[in-house]
Amino acid sequence: MKKSIPKRSYNQKVRAESAAETRRRIIEVTRDLLTRAPLESVSLPTIAAEAGVARSTVYTIFGSREGLMVAVAEDLLERGGFARIGQALRGPDVVRAFEVSMDVAMELYSQEQEVAWALLSLAAVDRDASSAAARLNFGRREGMRKIAQRMRDQGVLRDDVTVNEAADVLWLITSFETFGQLYRGRSLTPQQVGERLMAITRRTLYEPND
Repeated sequence: MKKSIPKRSYNQKVRAESAAETRRRIIEVTRDLLTRAPLESVSLPTIAAEAGVARSTVYTIFGSREGLMVAVAEDLLERGGFARIGQALRGPDVVRAFEVSMDVAMELYSQEQEVAWALLSLAAVDRDASSAAARLNFGRREGMRKIAQRMRDQGVLRDDVTVNEAADVLWLITSFETFGQLYRGRSLTPQQVGERLMAITRRTLYEPND
């Protein structure tokens, strides 16, 4: 005979599911508003109205407009599967690891380009969007320095390029902004963008083959 679920536990579960659904709906609305007018700051009253919730609900869930924008950035990284980039970079052969990570990145960047571009475009004039943009780039600079150091350790990096210089090049090459310049600005496919960025990497950083 099955035990019945205590009423209190059931109610707590229902409330938790409802809160999670409300959170998802607010993030979806914010994503849609950002991509609909990527150069316009989206206000909390507009977001709340579109999501069908009170403005106080947005504050309760996210704490602030800044908190909501950061949550949108984190949602972007999660739904884009950006952990796969980090997994690829952990491969033992640094050259192969970086090439695989770039293949993965090009696919994921193209999937989330509209929302990322909107957040990054707003970042220059919108403090809340700036925090979201910082979240998109969190840890990437240090990660690229580690890759540059591995290139030096494995004898891949050119003698006339320092680890710090290589890290700066890699940081530029792996950014959403650089991808967007070629993908949106030059109407290239993700594969073509990746090929061009890898060509820059090889010619700028790698020791020439004998």
